[in-house]
Amino acid sequence: MEKYDNNDGISPWNPVNPSHGWWAIAVCFSTATALLGFSTYTFSLFGNELVEQFHWSRTQINASLSFSAIGTLFGPFLGGLIDRKGPRIVVGICVSLTALSFLLRPMMSELWHWYALSFLQYAGFSATMAPVGRIVGLWFPRRRGTVMGIAMTGNNFGGVVMPGIVGGLIANSGWQAGYYLQGTLTAFVAIGALIALREPNPVGLVTSDNAGGVASKQLTGISMKQAVRSPQLYMLFYIFLVGATPFAALLPQLISHFINEGIESSTAATALSLVALGGMGGKLIFGIVAEKITPRYTMMISFAGLSVSLLLSVNLNISGIIWICSPMWGLCMGAFGTLINLIVQDYFGLKNFAKIMGIAGFGTAISFAIGPILAGISFDEFGNYHPIFYGTMVLLLAGILVLIGMGNPNVRQQE
Repeated sequence: MEKYDNNDGISPWNPVNPSHGWWAIAVCFSTATALLGFSTYTFSLFGNELVEQFHWSRTQINASLSFSAIGTLFGPFLGGLIDRKGPRIVVGICVSLTALSFLLRPMMSELWHWYALSFLQYAGFSATMAPVGRIVGLWFPRRRGTVMGIAMTGNNFGGVVMPGIVGGLIANSGWQAGYYLQGTLTAFVAIGALIALREPNPVGLVTSDNAGGVASKQLTGISMKQAVRSPQLYMLFYIFLVGATPFAALLPQLISHFINEGIESSTAATALSLVALGGMGGKLIFGIVAEKITPRYTMMISFAGLSVSLLLSVNLNISGIIWICSPMWGLCMGAFGTLINLIVQDYFGLKNFAKIMGIAGFGTAISFAIGPILAGISFDEFGNYHPIFYGTMVLLLAGILVLIGMGNPNVRQQE
């Protein structure tokens, strides 16, 4: 029988009725790949094709990224469902919406179709981070930093693998084939979530109506009433905003930025792959470090390193600097997904984890809503992306001060 507090035992690796925590982690990894990896790292591959076929402007195309804020608005509601019923059904439905949005795109003919399908795609985004933190916290409480890093590398894995595959498919078979591939793979992820995204089920811990989710009354953490009175919740709102800004405003424009700065397109594509690889390493490395020096201090280090990498990224005239700033950018930016889950657990526990993640995650809505638009304005008005890079650096440095102001966590169990 498995010892669920430290995962030292052995559970059957049964693909029909999975009961081992690593099955759930594999689903979290795949979900991050489909919902975040595809949406960010392959986005620019379709840009030229859409401009050529539909004559839409870059601003019109980039505006669709702002719909990612919509998914955040559903966060508290879906988070509450996950806390009460478990993540399996919620995640399965949300990932299915994203799959459907990809599969329908080859049929669009009007700009409003593009926006409607983007809305559908991003409606499922709130089901990415909250379930991961809950799953890892329940299955692997003693190795949560390391395992969280493994689970969250999925979005960067998509960036390493998918641009070459999707780009080659677009070149040979058209942009429609690229979306069909992404939609099909995402649909398989949705099926995997419905089968394998399960929480530990020791005798007496799960209620009969909990759909495979651990009963919230058995978990440690503060109540929602306590959470909304905590200043740390509102500080986390800003941390979410800061952490999401490089991902929302800068990463989708990165190849365009490199090319605009005089970098060859092939070199720019390679540099983007290094960002993705660095992101995978960052989640693992910073997750391990967080187990040693606390997630809050580790987040400060990642924000400082990301500020330096952004500064280097706007000074590409220095010979070879792109090979330094790109992996460094990925390393430090990739840490956020791992560390923010751990920080929320430290300050609020697991009792209402998903709902609190949804509320604090409203900060990402601001980044995704206005970040891409500000990036477009930066280029249209100044001919480059330098202003948005420098503005993001200011946000990151302020984020370090906010993290200092949060103080040490003191999770109290609800009476």
